[in-house]
Amino acid sequence: MKQKVAARERPWIDGWELLIKDPKAQSGYRDGADINMGERKSGKPAVGRQRSSADAHAAYLNFIRWYVSGDRAYADCAIRICNNWSAKVCEESRPGLTGIPIGEFAMVGELLRCCPYWKAEDQERFKSMMRTYLYPGVKAFLDEHNKNGSSETWANWDICNVQALVAMGVLLDDRRIFNEGIDYFKSGRGTGSIKNAVYHMHPGGLGQWQESGRDQGHAQLCIGMMGQLCQVAWNQGVDLFSHDNNRLLAGIEYVGATALLEKLPFKYYNNDSDAMNYWLSVNGYGRLSSPVWELLHNHYVVRKGIKSPRLFTMAKLTRPEPGGGDHFGYGTLTYTLDANASPYPGKLPLAPAGLTARPGLGRVTLDWNPAATRDAGGYVVRRAKSGSGTFETIGNWNRCVANQYIDNGASPGTDYDYVVAARNPAGVGPDSELVTAKAEPPGPLPKGWSLSRIGPGTEDQAGRVEASYSETGSRSLRIKGIGRNLGGSEDSATFAGCEVKGDCELVGRLIISPQVNFPKSSSPKMGLMIRESTMPGAPGVALSLGEVGLRGTRARFRTEAGAKSVVCRGNDYSWMPIWYKLKRSGDTLTAWHCMDGKSWIEVGSSKVKLPEKCLAGFFVTGSDGSQTGTVEVMFEYVSLRTTELGTRRDIKDSF
Repeated sequence: MKQKVAARERPWIDGWELLIKDPKAQSGYRDGADINMGERKSGKPAVGRQRSSADAHAAYLNFIRWYVSGDRAYADCAIRICNNWSAKVCEESRPGLTGIPIGEFAMVGELLRCCPYWKAEDQERFKSMMRTYLYPGVKAFLDEHNKNGSSETWANWDICNVQALVAMGVLLDDRRIFNEGIDYFKSGRGTGSIKNAVYHMHPGGLGQWQESGRDQGHAQLCIGMMGQLCQVAWNQGVDLFSHDNNRLLAGIEYVGATALLEKLPFKYYNNDSDAMNYWLSVNGYGRLSSPVWELLHNHYVVRKGIKSPRLFTMAKLTRPEPGGGDHFGYGTLTYTLDANASPYPGKLPLAPAGLTARPGLGRVTLDWNPAATRDAGGYVVRRAKSGSGTFETIGNWNRCVANQYIDNGASPGTDYDYVVAARNPAGVGPDSELVTAKAEPPGPLPKGWSLSRIGPGTEDQAGRVEASYSETGSRSLRIKGIGRNLGGSEDSATFAGCEVKGDCELVGRLIISPQVNFPKSSSPKMGLMIRESTMPGAPGVALSLGEVGLRGTRARFRTEAGAKSVVCRGNDYSWMPIWYKLKRSGDTLTAWHCMDGKSWIEVGSSKVKLPEKCLAGFFVTGSDGSQTGTVEVMFEYVSLRTTELGTRRDIKDSF
């Protein structure tokens, strides 16, 4: 690094110039040392593992700045951070994610031992902190998992503690601790062992990652931390990278393929916390931003010469690698071995192909094909009033290959021309072919449909309860409403629907849109209902998204008036967009969900005796558990089918 930066060679110099701009890489950085590195066992406030992790990153980055530049001010900063923490820590941290900063500080301490300015007595105090206060919690977590099941936590919880063991073993020159981490990686009972982290092998060398059904940010977090611990072991002559026929690489390729929008197989996953992952999570789908790829690329592809197309592409599109919250990052500077094997900036991307524009209620949705040559790391979307030729940029993103854009700023009824261009580290490529579309204006609800309030906390207030519909705009239904909650012995929600007679089937896709509007701290619920009436305790079923940060699917069945709802769990990481379906067949009500509107998975079913005529429709609750917070949601491809007359009728002509 020192030689390449001095010679201003690419890509090392690009990584260096990015690193020195990081606020944590400044010699004036001030740490927040506390009595432990996470949550205090006493329950009193502490700086938390995020702040202790930030301090470890600052020490790491300042160490690199000193080593490469020779400026002692940066060494003094790194030493000061480590000394302040070792002087302050005097109790064990609560076991868990505190393993992240513990492992990071252990790696920093080992690096800093080469600095002649770090006094021997300060090094010993730092190592004593590790052994006395930090090691016991790490070991206890992996042994006991907070008294829960071995798979109760997600893989990143285990992996960060395995990383801490391996790094502490090196820092402390303690082979026993080091081997505890190595053994756990190979055969531990929890999710941090490689056989459980890459828990299923698919054909073609793809290993499904344990957190791939949760979200893609955490999946990338995991492969990054596991790569770091493997690198520490590699430096000690222990090859974990190749363990079990390169099982880690199979997981890396699966996570990379997800980020690159490949269609992938998925095997149902569940754990001791009943996660119930039925499909690959779309949260973080297409994301390239985690700084984890260069370390892995330079080991597997460059050093070992193993063909790893997704890994190669991910490193190429994220170069120069930035820093990160739970990873040191800056791998373009710190891990690049061969400039020819790590091209930067490369060639401009080709024009996107297959651009289409789909009108919707107050919006236009643009879709295009993923780059077949894998040369796009982001996109630029431009719009002009049709025929004017005067384009403005309305979308511009990098380190994400999502190939869709929803234009919520289009004026309904106005024709617009759209073009899309791909971008990567080399710059922005040529425009796609032009397409034209217009957003549909809001219209009234279909004939026979009405907007109603269910239960307490839904008193009519001007401008706070409304609904609109567009038939040509992908059969889109927008609801703005209030309400306290669902479940228990009564419901409180805003409902848009109609009366149905006999058996029926209700379908809709809940979509991501700025029109889904609510505070992050709230937990509104939104979905589909079939119920006897608008009375709060009416029997029926409600299928909703809204649990635990607006991600969990639940079906609530009330079998008789005023009875407490029985809850059935669906996919625990359902994330929008999500398809929902309810069906009434005689006295049986059944709820389904899926990602594509075709491969339906049952959430639950129950016998509920309803009158021949009942209500079917869509609903939303308020944002704060009272009648003061409104929520706006959007459903598309909505349909209501009935067998009342032996025919199948969609929402456009229902009742």
